[in-house]
Amino acid sequence: MTELVIQERVWNLNKSFNISRGAKTTANTLQVHLIKDGERGLGECVPYSRYGETIDSVKNQIVKLKSDIESEKIDLNNLSSYLKPGAARNVIDCAFWDLKCKSEKRNIWSLLGEEMPNTIQSCYTIVLNTPDKMINDTKEHINFPMLKVKLDQNNLEECLKGIRKVSPNSTLILDANESFDFKTLDTNMDLFLETGVGLIEQPLSADKDDEILNYQSPIPICADESFHCLEDFELISNKYDSINIKLDKTGGLSEALEIKKQALESNKIIMVGCMVSSSLSMMPALTLCNNVKFVDLDGPCFLSQDIENGLIYEDGTINLQDNTCWG
Repeated sequence: MTELVIQERVWNLNKSFNISRGAKTTANTLQVHLIKDGERGLGECVPYSRYGETIDSVKNQIVKLKSDIESEKIDLNNLSSYLKPGAARNVIDCAFWDLKCKSEKRNIWSLLGEEMPNTIQSCYTIVLNTPDKMINDTKEHINFPMLKVKLDQNNLEECLKGIRKVSPNSTLILDANESFDFKTLDTNMDLFLETGVGLIEQPLSADKDDEILNYQSPIPICADESFHCLEDFELISNKYDSINIKLDKTGGLSEALEIKKQALESNKIIMVGCMVSSSLSMMPALTLCNNVKFVDLDGPCFLSQDIENGLIYEDGTINLQDNTCWG
């Protein structure tokens, strides 16, 4: 028998995390503990209102499966038959993987047949704010090799030119979070080229991105809100050059591994991304990062205090250790 325990966590942020859709000062997560034979597997998810999720709705999805998981009718191999992709499936899937690691006395890299790197480079996110505050934020993170810049249609030139001036060597990712229309995207392309933007993430809303069908962008365009799971490949194939793999969208590590494989076969540029959450959410995603061009796993950088045995971040580099909170 397996015991399943659900835990709500509220993480205070060290600054307001602002994007085009709004702002937040806390990160609300759900954790699942799977306990069997004295071993404990952990997972964490971030229910996301953009996808119609709340803490309660995701918790209810998990509770409905609790007895079948505890009786071991549901396991890592058949979980996807019971839950659609999303936060609930993610947290259970990752807890299953962690329990498997603990039960077999192997780390996740060994289970997946992947080489464990000592370090992984990650973006740091410059949150949406006034141009002066965004430029000052950039100055404080000029040692980061990659910066993701949250923008909407306002102050594009002032922000991008100011950020590029103080951080001339960083790779810039522009993340509009669906706030552009096609005209904004197309008419500002020269500005994006001039300021050395390396990737444009989700410029148009997911329900209007047919406007970029077969658009010949000189800068790769990445699908975030438009891409969740394996089924979405056909929908985005002629719109986007890149996909952002987030475990809260894919429904966990299991499907994310298949998505990465198909993305590589399809010559899509891969970004591995995250919600604002603890290192418990980052650890499963890190296993996807070998041979990936863009890594955006800076969620714990915005927490006032991370989970115990979390990741160590230093100037845009994640230092991996053997003794961590997952896997």
